[in-house]
Amino acid sequence: MFTDKSIKGLKAKPSAYRLYEKGPDKGFGVKVTPAGSVTFFIQYAGPDGKQKFASLGRYPSISLSEARDKCRELRREIDRGIDPQSRIELRLGSVADLFDYYIKHMVDSGKRTFEKVEADLHYNCKDILDLQAKDVTPAHIRKILHTIISRGSNVQANRIRSYLRRAFELGVYHDNDPKNLSNDFTFQIQTNPVDAIPKDTSAEVAGERALSFSEIKVLWNETCLLEQFHLATKLLLLYGCRSWELCGAMKHEFDFDTMIWSAPPERVKNERWLILPITPLAKKLLDKLWPYSGNSDYLFPSRYNEEKPIHKTSLAHAITRISSIDTFTPRDLRRTVKTRMGEIGIEKSIRDRIQNHALNDVSSKHYDRYDYLQEKRSALLKWENHLIELNGDKNT
Repeated sequence: MFTDKSIKGLKAKPSAYRLYEKGPDKGFGVKVTPAGSVTFFIQYAGPDGKQKFASLGRYPSISLSEARDKCRELRREIDRGIDPQSRIELRLGSVADLFDYYIKHMVDSGKRTFEKVEADLHYNCKDILDLQAKDVTPAHIRKILHTIISRGSNVQANRIRSYLRRAFELGVYHDNDPKNLSNDFTFQIQTNPVDAIPKDTSAEVAGERALSFSEIKVLWNETCLLEQFHLATKLLLLYGCRSWELCGAMKHEFDFDTMIWSAPPERVKNERWLILPITPLAKKLLDKLWPYSGNSDYLFPSRYNEEKPIHKTSLAHAITRISSIDTFTPRDLRRTVKTRMGEIGIEKSIRDRIQNHALNDVSSKHYDRYDYLQEKRSALLKWENHLIELNGDKNT
């Protein structure tokens, strides 16, 4: 039998799936989407003998007991020969329905960030989830964004605005899309309420911070960081990779026989393999780092659950404790490496390949499948030697 606890504990999977209750209510079940939303349904045989499904409502907007009562009501009609779908009237979709539709569209489109987008929307827009989507006005959007800006998160406000704009954009076209005829709701959104809200362009100015060589030396010898974060900082200064490409890494990505680190596409921003040589300095840093991960599969396991990596913001929070140099972020370290590598004579084309930038010229995009591993290794060794000389420590 379903319980509220068991329903709340259902986990999302890559594809939608259904579970049936083993009880007296024949055909009663729940459907769980890849985004994690749960909908009650009843399965029954139509007049033609084919199996059909009738939605009973979305949990928790409709409670378990309400869904069970509705299931029994429909079952009585089915037993009298009445097909529930023959009299179903489309209901007006809520904002929660709109978000579910948006997240499903992201999943179907292969967008990897759907879980974060869903969490951000539900956290920041909880006050409007039960409203009918067609009733949302620019005033509602303005209030949501003002709340986010008031806590100093201007960039996040732009992100939420972007998510909302896309969700309502999809909602506008939902009712006329033939693929949605099987849905039991309609949005009837006439205009996108987000269009009237301007984006804060001043919040997302391209960064310019790049550490000087003297600042790199100070950071390399910093003592206020936990050893794991200090080693992570050194590896970022060596490779110039994105912080999550390192901090979310799994141990099996590091092949110490071939001395190659291979980060798979699902962990990389441009969804292309990140292939980097493991240099002697990188090997020393990884050897020091390895014991801290214990039995976890992750190089940087979560403090409270070794089956997960650390949070994406953990390193950024850690380096805020550094007071010996001006404020910087993990992204600034990536810019630092790109800039200072250029200063010591490493060609931009190789720097781009080390940092796995998407190259959009026709040759690179369609024809060049060479991995440039040898050129990357030569460039990284040159940069590595410069770091060692800069810090005056052969055992760094």
